[in-house]
Amino acid sequence: MNKNEAFSRVIIDGLLADQGWNTADTNAVRYEVMLPDGTRADYVLCDRHGHSLAVIEAKRYVINPADAAEQAKAYARQLGTPYVFLTNGAEVLFWEWEREAYPMQKAFSERAATVRSIQSQQSATTAKAQATFDALLAQSFS
Repeated sequence: MNKNEAFSRVIIDGLLADQGWNTADTNAVRYEVMLPDGTRADYVLCDRHGHSLAVIEAKRYVINPADAAEQAKAYARQLGTPYVFLTNGAEVLFWEWEREAYPMQKAFSERAATVRSIQSQQSATTAKAQATFDALLAQSFS
């Protein structure tokens, strides 16, 4: 990683932290994730179970983040996640690549909140499923 990309990552880490992502928690935010084809995703945001929610592709400050769209889409496809963030630290593009033709510039906070909301919904669904399972289990032993 060169100096410019490292600078972008400092900014990205700050943006993630501002949105409630604990960048020190490797279950939530993973760096340099090795993929099945041998490539590496810069960041992968995960739910509390470690399942991939979004890929973040970081580029040097002087690179247009849209130039990494196909690269990040390939990462997202391998990870089975529909969300991609493309950024150089100054500009952030969000792409729901299975539904949208190209990445769009949106407020990072708006899109990170969307991913965070999906994570919360998954947690609530998991909790509801666990409660149902526990209730069924209790009934079967009564």
